[in-house]
Amino acid sequence: MAETIRREEASIIARELLACQRHLKKNNIFSCLVCFQEVLKKMLVTKMLPSDSAQLNKDINIFQHDLAASNVFRDVYGPVTFRDDDIPTALDFMKQLIEIKNEETQALLTEEADRSMAAETDDLNQIQQIKVLIEKGDYAAAQELFADKEEIISLLIDEYNTAGIEHRRAGRYEEAIRDFRRALVILPHDEGLYYNLARTFIDKGAWKEAAETIGGGLKINPDFTEGIKLLKYIREKGWTEA
Repeated sequence: MAETIRREEASIIARELLACQRHLKKNNIFSCLVCFQEVLKKMLVTKMLPSDSAQLNKDINIFQHDLAASNVFRDVYGPVTFRDDDIPTALDFMKQLIEIKNEETQALLTEEADRSMAAETDDLNQIQQIKVLIEKGDYAAAQELFADKEEIISLLIDEYNTAGIEHRRAGRYEEAIRDFRRALVILPHDEGLYYNLARTFIDKGAWKEAAETIGGGLKINPDFTEGIKLLKYIREKGWTEA
């Protein structure tokens, strides 16, 4: 049996690559390399559509160029040239960079780690506050806390979306619906979240809710190909608007 391609896994890799870019912009070079190593590992083991693979490879090539050109990377590791479209070699190189143990590098990494740990502790405390507010239904207060904080938004979306996917696969549909809806509180204009929620309604047998949900995603992006296909599938299964 052919392995199922789950497009949401490609989306997760894309989000993690964005997290690498954020680390680089903040000069958190060690966190950036560890994050990028995980992206490369997932690229080697994740089955995806050729179009998704091509786009991710293109984005990875761009990121590698940005990484090599960054001052903080050059200060620590010197001039480096990455080869495009060669993920295994890039992954091996990331492992080597992470394992470097000279005193100068260790001093830089220790200082950065202290800053990162303090920042991550603050972020985790704020994330917990936001989650409590969302669970209580106090969405306005939650939105004030995460407004314009891209890293916190990304972490929350990853957590809720990943949990929703796991619940759906396990047949825990109400829990999946809850988590996808919580993700939409954080990012209400993400058609991919509507897609995941609609698929959960289909698995549950709630065809009307599925159609209404993917319809909401298509209002955000009328050219959303996977959403168009899903709505067509729902209609082929016999659901029509009253």
